[in-house]
Amino acid sequence: MHYQPITPAFGALVEDLDVTQLTRPELRRLYELWQQKQVLVLRRPRADRQALRQFVASLGDGEALPGVAPAETLWNADQSTSERPSFGCLLHNVEAPPAGGALWLSCLPAALHFMPPDLVARLRWMALQHGPQVHPLVVMQPETGEPTLYLGQRRGARVLGVSEQESERLLNIVWSYATADAVTWRHRWQPGDVVLWNNLTMLHRHEAVPAGAARVLEGWRLKCRYTLTSPIQQEAA
Repeated sequence: MHYQPITPAFGALVEDLDVTQLTRPELRRLYELWQQKQVLVLRRPRADRQALRQFVASLGDGEALPGVAPAETLWNADQSTSERPSFGCLLHNVEAPPAGGALWLSCLPAALHFMPPDLVARLRWMALQHGPQVHPLVVMQPETGEPTLYLGQRRGARVLGVSEQESERLLNIVWSYATADAVTWRHRWQPGDVVLWNNLTMLHRHEAVPAGAARVLEGWRLKCRYTLTSPIQQEAA
């Protein structure tokens, strides 16, 4: 399976893939590439909406996402306030996009890699509150064992076990790494593009589209079979 790297840190572009004709070994290789690169862009995937629904089902237990609203969104991970956040997200650009509306993605394993070792060592022991739910700040990607930050969204988040002032200081530092140029990428939609990303290792946000523009993206989320665990919990087990 041929692909082009999207950035030095993450992502793969796969062109002219017929998702309706994938054999089981090809699907397995594509899935492994996705887990390795965190993000796949399928350009000209030669599939209609029904075929894409079947493709999602081949990846896991999927459910439809509501349409993307024509407004800018903040960095976030889908369902971070749930015990088991969604494992992956897929968006399909149904029509030619209007001006604006680009998709931004941020790779959190890469952000963790760029952090000073002493900061990483501290974060490994910490937990972050996401509304009613608490997750480790550093988790193990369930299927690869790769350590990654897990942030959810900035607004309302709270590092447990430290003062509110220290929590804000730490989160400001962590988010500066998580949204740095070296680990982020802006995807300019082309007609028919499919973007699939690992929701446990990536953040995403949307740029605004012009007022009154129709929604042009349809999507699905893959339900998660895993409870997020930290490296410390893995080592203790």
